Formats: sequence, C-alpha cells, structure tokens
Amino acid sequence: MKLVLAKCKKTGKRFCLEIEERDGREKVKNFIDIDEANASKIKSANVSGRLESADNLLPCEKCGNRVVGACSCTRAEKRCRVTDRYNLQCLYCDNLELEKAGLDADKLRIQVTSDCFDDIGEVLDSMRIKYKSYNGKYDCDILFINCGTRDAVNSEELKNFVLNGGCVYISDLASSYLDAILRGKALSFSNSGLACVTEAKVIDEELRDIIGDKIRIEFDLGAWSIIHLSSDFSSHKGRVLLEGASGSRYDGVPLMIYMEYGKGKIFYTSFHNHKQADEKEKMLLQLLLLKQIGAQTNQTVQEVGDLVGLNISTMRSKFRK
Repeated sequence: MKLVLAKCKKTGKRFCLEIEERDGREKVKNFIDIDEANASKIKSANVSGRLESADNLLPCEKCGNRVVGACSCTRAEKRCRVTDRYNLQCLYCDNLELEKAGLDADKLRIQVTSDCFDDIGEVLDSMRIKYKSYNGKYDCDILFINCGTRDAVNSEELKNFVLNGGCVYISDLASSYLDAILRGKALSFSNSGLACVTEAKVIDEELRDIIGDKIRIEFDLGAWSIIHLSSDFSSHKGRVLLEGASGSRYDGVPLMIYMEYGKGKIFYTSFHNHKQADEKEKMLLQLLLLKQIGAQTNQTVQEVGDLVGLNISTMRSKFRK
C-alpha cells in the first residue's frame, strides 16, 4: 500500500491516491480530497506505468474509462474551481497531475570522479539522478570512482570517508584505491582478466528476483581486475553479488562485491559502463546503482526505483526475454 499526491493543474486543488498492488499491477483503491496542510505531511510515492482505478471505485460516468488522468469528460462540462465540492470523477480528468517524489538531492549528496574507461555519470544521467563532479573534499554521501579516472583520489582521505559512514562505488582498475584502503586484508586483486563475453551468476537475492539466475556480461578490454577474497572478507559482512557462472571462463570468480568498513559501505565491480553495452548490461548497472543508493538510504531496489521513476516490473520482463 502506498500514497501518491496529485494536483489539479487548473485549480491547484490537492488530492491523495491510495494505491495497492495486485497481480503485479498498481491500482487506485481510494481517492481523497485533502487540504494543503495535510498534503505537506504526506511523502508522495512514485508509481510505475499508468494507473487505473480498482473495481471498488466508479469509472468515468461519461465514457467508462478507468485510467487515471486520461480523459476530458469531466472538464468538458465543468468549470472547475478550488472551492468546488469533492468529486470522484476528478480522478479521471486529464487536468489531474501526479506528483513525483524523486530523490532529495539535499539529503543524498552524490559525487562522481572524471570518466575514462568507465562513465558512471552517464548511467546516473539515464536515471535522472542528480550528482556533482568529485571535488576532492568528500563532502558527499556516495562517491563513484570511475575506472581509469584522471582525478587524484587521496587514499587516506578516502579511507576516512568510508570509516565515517560514506559509501563508495569503485570500478575495475580503480581497484588500487580499494587496495590502499584494505592493505591486502579481506581481498586483493590481479589485473589479469581477458577481454571476453562471459556469463555471470546472480547471487544477490534482491537482484536475482529482477534479473533472473544469470546474465551475460562483456569485458570490452583486457587486464581488468580479478577479485581474490580472503577469510577476512566475511568479517566485514562481505557478500558476493555476482560471480562467474558455472562452466564459464571465470567460473566462481567474484565480479561484484559488497562489504562494510567502519561505519561505511563499499561496492566494487570488475565490469563497467562501456559504449558497446547492450540493454541488459545497462539495466544491470542501473540496478547496481539503485542497490548502492538503497544501502545508504535503507531502502529496497524497488523503493529507490519508484523514487527515480524506473519501472522495475518492465525491467524484470526485459531480463527474461
């Protein structure tokens, strides 16, 4: 169950939609007329795809439509005013506009280093997530370090950033920064990966629910960083999120990991965003970013996806084609 705020574009009148999910579809089960004071107390959720009213609500009286904000029947015969009495039919009027929650840029500060072999900023742009360029001051909540970045990242300051609660995402050849933090404890790297296409097994339960058991990954360049885990890895609540699938060239090799360090969190991936990435690889990177944001905000991938307007159900169906 979630609440979504809506507003009449003509009068500014506020409404609240009570939404439930059944059989994978979201439907409006209640439509409430509210004032500005009560609207300010509600945190609006986002919805994926178009909305329809549930069977307990009457459809549009004129055309029988059940799609929210999709017809002109109501406004064609009514001169709307903010002082008008509550009318359920406003649910179907095309003057009704749903309010999107979005990520609060003031509460979640994201920085990204300069791109090179990797461009995680491009992935964030595709998700309409705001971020700033890395400024060397670590005045952020999440830092993305691109593979081959030209920025000078001070390893000791990066270590303190994570120890004090920061979240860092490190990609491929930027593994040297993670190596400097951990000093060979918990994991180490060897830059011996070959350019290839390989199959990955999805270990993380939340990602597997969306992606399925396996996904094809392309390493467009050789000499990528192969992860080697030690017994200390588990003491940092370390988890492998993806690994080479059975029978593949990199059978059992961790390809993406998560661990905690001090008060902070570390995500590392051996693969990265590249120009030839297919649709599924791009969606995988989007999901990994959602997972990282969720780790820092205590939200699920689904919840963060709703906030940024990504339709997780649609992604799920695309992965299974």
